[in-house]
Parts: sequence; C-alpha cells; structure tokens
Amino acid sequence: MCDTADDDKPAREEPPTVHVAPPGHSRAGHRVHGWCSRCPGREVWEELLAWRLRENESADESPAPDRAPAPSREATRG
Repeated sequence: MCDTADDDKPAREEPPTVHVAPPGHSRAGHRVHGWCSRCPGREVWEELLAWRLRENESADESPAPDRAPAPSREATRG
C-alpha cells in the first residue's frame, strides 16, 4: 500500500497557449475569428464588422447596425 495519494501531488501546469498568425497578419484576429483582413478573400470592413459584432454581443447589445436607419436632416440638406 502506498502512503502518498494522488491528491498530494501539485497540479501540473500546462504551458500557455501560443497564438500564431502568418507574418504580417493580426494575431488577435486569428485568435478570435480564425482569420484577419490580411487573409486572402477577406476585406478590412469584414474584420471591422466582426469585431463590432463581438463587442456588441459582449455588452449584451442587439445586433443592430451602428449606423442610423435613415439619413439625418442635416445630411439631406442640399
């Protein structure tokens, strides 16, 4: 019979996860979305929209767009 129990052993620490992206790409974009605006077939506006949607969800806001549904009176003056 063994006098030591498994509970006495210190928890094994795992190394931190290393997030990588191709050179010149956004590590944050790849970590969160799996892609960034530098990836082939992606545009800057797509990444911007993805970040906005993510932040709106984290603040429990509706997925409504950030712009007004109709132009303001000032914008329609000629």
